Amino acid sequence: MFKLYLAVVFACFFVLASTVPAFAINGDVKVSKFGKGVQIWFEAEHFDERSPNENYKLGDAEKALKPAKDAFGDIVTNTGGKGWLRYNFDISLAGGDAGQWRFIGRVINPNNHSDWLWVLGDDGNKIPEVEPAFVRPNHIIFEENDPVWNWRRTGDFGGDGGTVNKLKKGENVMMIWTRQSDLEDQFDVFLWSSDLDYVATDDDYKAAKVKKLAVQAQDRLTTTWGRLKSQ
Repeated sequence: MFKLYLAVVFACFFVLASTVPAFAINGDVKVSKFGKGVQIWFEAEHFDERSPNENYKLGDAEKALKPAKDAFGDIVTNTGGKGWLRYNFDISLAGGDAGQWRFIGRVINPNNHSDWLWVLGDDGNKIPEVEPAFVRPNHIIFEENDPVWNWRRTGDFGGDGGTVNKLKKGENVMMIWTRQSDLEDQFDVFLWSSDLDYVATDDDYKAAKVKKLAVQAQDRLTTTWGRLKSQ
């Protein structure tokens, strides 16, 4: 009977785990309602995953580059080579709906060393394992001169570039792929806005509300399963 009980619990674990949102940004997510839409904000160092070569590194925590003054926490920089960063985020946390959203980044980028932005659904239905065939200007971000901290909302010398994308209801996935970025670049905070005309500010980020995430069901099930196995 106990073995049957274990089998039922084990089956429930996989069923429930498959239905739990997979987003796992490793830090606070903030939400706001500015302009004519809503926003979801997260700091660049709170990525879900990065390429195995780890060319993107944390400035302070991994001693890649000292963050510039007035950074919000740590930063991400490119220490050399090509790779990617992945972020999972859920626009429902901000009360957002599917549709066109704008990507904005608080960055330092003195010599327009741009990267590529890839969004699940808008750019493909499967997270790529190798670099996709990116096209300029459709996928380009940060092709701008920002010698000091700036909330960069355009992608290619004043044009949208890759900043405007169609997001899905609920969870979304974005990836930043290397194009030109290097140690001159610092990524601080990223956000998505459903108001395409919204202009972000430091004060808006400070005023945005932290969205506390509930304990994930799969974490609770893992604890239960571990306890049962020890009996």
